[in-house]
Amino acid sequence: MKRVVVIGLVSYLAFALEFLLYNFWGPWGKPELLILVVIFFNLYLGIRFGIIAAVFCGIFKDASGVAPFGTYVLVYIAGSYVTTLVRRYLYQPGSRFSRSLAAFFVVTGCFIVQAILSNMYHEAETQNFSSLLFYILVPQLLTTMIAATYVFAQLKNISVFFALKT
Repeated sequence: MKRVVVIGLVSYLAFALEFLLYNFWGPWGKPELLILVVIFFNLYLGIRFGIIAAVFCGIFKDASGVAPFGTYVLVYIAGSYVTTLVRRYLYQPGSRFSRSLAAFFVVTGCFIVQAILSNMYHEAETQNFSSLLFYILVPQLLTTMIAATYVFAQLKNISVFFALKT
């Protein structure tokens, strides 16, 4: 129960920080902190707690967005499963490169799911995929990859402080 409460609080904190960063610096200054929270708890505590983090993060993001409710829950749960696949086949424990690689694949996977869902909801509008890549994926990838190591270190400190891993 303590783990779930800490995951919920950390998810809310990440959501609030994303909101503040976006309002100060726009899309080029906002890393995807919620995705990093999902990746961290999946790598640190396993798939069950990664899915719990995905649900919390998705609910917070859905509650503040204009997309149909449940869109981001689905996106973050898909990200949790992508993290599990990366962890199984590519991840080397303790390697910064592996954590960055996991972040790269998960952000890219979440972008693809988000683009597919966006096209499903807006059938009448045709979206230019190259503009989606430049205006959404590139800022997400760059800022998230830059922030990933620092965010993972801080999340590790929070987890150690609350003694989440026994």
